[in-house]
Amino acid sequence: MAVSALQLFKLLPRTNCRECGFSTCLAFATRVVVEGADLTSCPYLPAEVQALAGTIQGQQEQGVGRKRDNLAIALKFLQEKVAPVDLASAAPGLGAVYGEEDGRPFLSFQYFYRPVQVFKDEVRYGQGFEPNPWDPILLYNYVTSGGRRPPCGRWIKFPELPNSVSKTKTLLRLQKQLAEAITGQAAAFVQGASALGGEPVNITPEATFQFIFQPLPRIPLLLVFYEAEPEENFAAEAHFLFDAQVLDYLDLESLLFLVERLMELLLARLDERGLSGEQ
Repeated sequence: MAVSALQLFKLLPRTNCRECGFSTCLAFATRVVVEGADLTSCPYLPAEVQALAGTIQGQQEQGVGRKRDNLAIALKFLQEKVAPVDLASAAPGLGAVYGEEDGRPFLSFQYFYRPVQVFKDEVRYGQGFEPNPWDPILLYNYVTSGGRRPPCGRWIKFPELPNSVSKTKTLLRLQKQLAEAITGQAAAFVQGASALGGEPVNITPEATFQFIFQPLPRIPLLLVFYEAEPEENFAAEAHFLFDAQVLDYLDLESLLFLVERLMELLLARLDERGLSGEQ
């Protein structure tokens, strides 16, 4: 079975010492799995990771998890798709601001609460943001959607979205992974979620906590968490809900990537608080 970036990240020391050349252990894990960076660049590899070194090297050689060719093809296709788009006209529907630099049009908006500038052939990120190789794919998909209708404010589960059956298993896996990470650290997670820009809400009264995140201007995500109740044999659960109009802005694959990206940032915040001893 292939090792994912999140799985590798969980096995790393997570001290963010930067001796590997990356600013965080999460960034290092992502580059190893997605871009084939050298795993041994980390001088503090635990025994568990060393045991997986052969597996990770094998999947790097086979391109498993990396999909570099697919990424390049997708990026080229989307840049061709965005080339004829009138960015000035598209800006209002996307919650973006239109601008030009030396005659080159671009859209400026917030991506995970950090500014980005999306040109037709380039994406620029705000200071301090660690981009993922797939971020440009997501952002170009968002821009080319045109934002036909604004969010309606009605929350639905992923299986309610059209043609989502084949991808529901992926979301269930992500939700289970997040619930396991939060269990026993709810207070620290709440602080981290707030620090990341999450807005606490009370849409589902019986939930332990719930936050609305705004990773893109027209795409809110609702995270609902239920703490475990062992006496009732009830395991902890985490659920992502989506605005009913979300497919006007992103396809299902991009939407799942957005959820996974949010999870990466949330888990990194949780880990940082754990390392600093914050409660």
